[in-house]
Amino acid sequence: MKITFQKSVLEAVVNDSMCSVSDKNAIPVIEGIRFKTEDDSHCSITTYDLEKGFCASVECDVAEEGNYVINAQKLNRIIKFMPDQYITITVGANCKVVITSGLSKFELHAMEGESFPSLPDLSGEVGFTVTGDILKKMISQIFFAIAITDQRPILCGAYFTITNESLKVVSCDGNRLAIREKICSLENTDNKSEPLNSSFVVPGKTLNQLLRLISDDDLINIHLGRKHVIFQMEGKLFFSRLIDGEYIAYQRIIPKESPINVTVDRMGMISSLERASLVTEDKALGQAKSYVRCAFEDDKLKISSVSVTGSVYDEISIKKSGDNIVIGFNCRYLLDALKAADGQRVRITLDGPLKSIIIYPVKEEDAEPSDEEFLYMVSPVKMKE
Repeated sequence: MKITFQKSVLEAVVNDSMCSVSDKNAIPVIEGIRFKTEDDSHCSITTYDLEKGFCASVECDVAEEGNYVINAQKLNRIIKFMPDQYITITVGANCKVVITSGLSKFELHAMEGESFPSLPDLSGEVGFTVTGDILKKMISQIFFAIAITDQRPILCGAYFTITNESLKVVSCDGNRLAIREKICSLENTDNKSEPLNSSFVVPGKTLNQLLRLISDDDLINIHLGRKHVIFQMEGKLFFSRLIDGEYIAYQRIIPKESPINVTVDRMGMISSLERASLVTEDKALGQAKSYVRCAFEDDKLKISSVSVTGSVYDEISIKKSGDNIVIGFNCRYLLDALKAADGQRVRITLDGPLKSIIIYPVKEEDAEPSDEEFLYMVSPVKMKE
């Protein structure tokens, strides 16, 4: 095999392909990138770690056809430091790889492409299209509440619900709940006669990689297979296994009524909590993180915390209806929710020092009607007397 690429093109696609390269597996071939020539001017580049995969068709000059797998980590580093604008990859006898650019030359060993695992069936009867900016924003604003490790694997992913009128994404890690909904017109692109009414759970690791792959101006075609979700963009495709199982009945844990309502400047509260985090997140002398104490008193929110190394006090103005209340939080949990929210102000509802709070948007009087909704729920911590 002998193929020549523009360095910028090869560097970009190899960097993207790293999203599904295995680095902790006993199967060497899935630690590599498969190069398979398609015709005299295109080569397919594929990675697949048995959970998620990436495919792209890349323009190149094909002098000799071939199908080989090259170690991804080594190749990625080599490409970044090659000097010339063109890179030639040659695979000869005994799978010896020679990578040249200008006067620079590297030699590696390849594996036969036939040893690369077969990709799963990526066909489906449900599909829809959404713009990259919408998808990125929705995922980014619920990502913080996806569990990293949990006895319930279903919580390690985001729950998508799609209808012809809306796209909703939900995440919950046991301490926080995040819901983001976009009212929009969608169509089943794979079976136009069938309405959209589907739900599925995408692993958090997949969404983390997807955020790196897509751009705001991309048009993302999303297809649902029986066990996989496929994200198709111009010139490239990214797919992942779905998480099997039924998502938690999250609507049951959302309080229907709360007697205390607070309206607060979102950025002002974020700034105050950031200052408090300098104390709450101090791990000096092996002490665990301390909590932040939030006292909602009349027209003031008094934020304070005490740790082994110091203390902090701050207060901001609020508008409140209902009783005064003092409640404690993991500072980072509360910050993540407020940062994910939109708007100048938010509404916070409370119902006791040991019950979760809800953060809603505030509909400003002079604002345009919004087609986006969010809800963030944060559990409190039990404070010491």
